[in-house]
Amino acid sequence: RKMVVSYGAIPSGGSAGSRPVTLKLLALAGVCMTAIITLSFFMVFHKQSDSTELIGAWEKPTGIGIDREPESAPSNLYLYWGSTTNRRFTGSGEHVRHIFHMGNIQGGEWRDPKFVRHLDGGMFTAMSEVCCRTLLFPPLEWDFPVYSTNKIEAQRIRAFVANGNSMVFTGGIPDIEFINRYFFYDMETADGNYSPGPFRRLPNMWQLSDKQVKAISAATKVLPQIGISVTTVKKDSLPSGTQILYATPRNAAVFLIKFCMAEDPASDPAAPLPPIKVLPRDCAASKAAGRPCSCGNICFAGYNWNDRYPSRWDTTLKALVKTCSVVPPENSDPALLRALAPSPPPP
Repeated sequence: RKMVVSYGAIPSGGSAGSRPVTLKLLALAGVCMTAIITLSFFMVFHKQSDSTELIGAWEKPTGIGIDREPESAPSNLYLYWGSTTNRRFTGSGEHVRHIFHMGNIQGGEWRDPKFVRHLDGGMFTAMSEVCCRTLLFPPLEWDFPVYSTNKIEAQRIRAFVANGNSMVFTGGIPDIEFINRYFFYDMETADGNYSPGPFRRLPNMWQLSDKQVKAISAATKVLPQIGISVTTVKKDSLPSGTQILYATPRNAAVFLIKFCMAEDPASDPAAPLPPIKVLPRDCAASKAAGRPCSCGNICFAGYNWNDRYPSRWDTTLKALVKTCSVVPPENSDPALLRALAPSPPPP
């Protein structure tokens, strides 16, 4: 009998025994591929459903840089936008404005109903007679508005703060001189107008309320000296009623001053005199004498904001504005609050 040796060829007349196996393997591979695609689609859909949050009728995606709530300036915040503010595209005034997202482009410039362009105009005059506003000054780079310290313009600057409002200054020497001139202080900058830093937040702020401490505690613990961008004030030249917020052992870079005024004891209804400055520590005695104090806050952050890039100073300025906006307890008298309340809009 003749032997037939097969070398893998399909015998004639026989069926392809391996073909059904091949078809089964292909079918199995197709099923597996379909399962993988289905599983991948489910995982992607599940991940997307976890990364979005339904808020009303719109979705808020989450992730790096897009999970923050839209920011807007505090409702009581006003920005000094006068001639001494550097409003150029890369100027310090523009950088401070950008931090609080104030203004809209109109006519090729930033405009906002809360921009204060003059301290001797009707807008600031009206603001000085009511309570609970905050006026933020970008760095005064070239000069500052100069008035006679005894004239009505200077009196309104002091009255604005004393009526429960606050002024927040940023920058350097011109801002310090503005405060010294109109509030009768004698603060001095650091020796050589330079302090190497870093400036650490003080652990104890006994002159602040709990609300103020909570606000400033949201900022960084340490602020840097960036080149020569930070102007500091000697601690021993700070006036009574000052709460230092960030400092070195000798100099303060961020601080808050409580400024108070009361009725002049020599004032007479027939010949009224403007209110006089009272040290915060003397307010209790002034109240006992029938002349209660009315107080506000003056805050200072010594960074000049010439750097175009965000820094820890930006978040600190936001926290400082919140801290400075808290009305002092001396203004908690209901009668005083009613007198300083803004007039309701006409019907």
